[in-house]
Amino acid sequence: MKSNIDTQLRFKSESFIDVSPLTKIIIFVILSVLMLQNRSLCSEIIVGVVTTLILINSKAQKRALLFTSVYFGTILFELVIKSLPISNLVGFVFGLLKIIRLFLPTLSLYYVLSERTSASEYLSMFKRFHIPDSFAVSFVVMLRLIPTLKEHIVNIQKALRFRNLKIGPILFLTQPAMAIERIVVPLLISSGKVIEELSAAALTRGLDVGRKRNPVLNFKLTFVDFLVSGMMITIFIFFGRFS
Repeated sequence: MKSNIDTQLRFKSESFIDVSPLTKIIIFVILSVLMLQNRSLCSEIIVGVVTTLILINSKAQKRALLFTSVYFGTILFELVIKSLPISNLVGFVFGLLKIIRLFLPTLSLYYVLSERTSASEYLSMFKRFHIPDSFAVSFVVMLRLIPTLKEHIVNIQKALRFRNLKIGPILFLTQPAMAIERIVVPLLISSGKVIEELSAAALTRGLDVGRKRNPVLNFKLTFVDFLVSGMMITIFIFFGRFS
């Protein structure tokens, strides 16, 4: 007698309230576009509040605190500066802070997409919408590229400190050849090892089998996903109309 066995696995959640990768991508795109096309104070405050809530929900409280301090701190600084006479130096600082605030939500949400969402969630989502594995794997690798490079650079810096070798921006300016030798060459070597690991991971996941594979996680949209996506689309339409 054949029995039906539920083979879907449950991983430890990276958030307090489970939100699908599709909803996170929608939030990322809408908030990034709002920051680029709409410069009203109200829209910036809403973008900051939503980004803070997403970071808190992703259990990144320290990053949420840092984002809130820098983002809303620049808004407060801008409001104070507008009521005072501006010198050239203050105007330069003011413009620099506006540029930082412009890209800060995008960078924070990219962190949620790349480091607080597992590859299995993305692959399950793409499998649900019948998207080819070639695009799905490329998308996941693209998201993990910057965090992986950052991790390798940190490891290289630790190894250089262990050997009592100095590295930093000053070395790149004074001795660029030596800086390239100490950073770029080990990074290229480690990148080659990463390519081998990706090939092994692809073989392990059975991407070269050419047959239908069952996803490890079961992708599904919940009421929270529809609610959050609807709210984000409404915000986008509202501010897009009055921009």
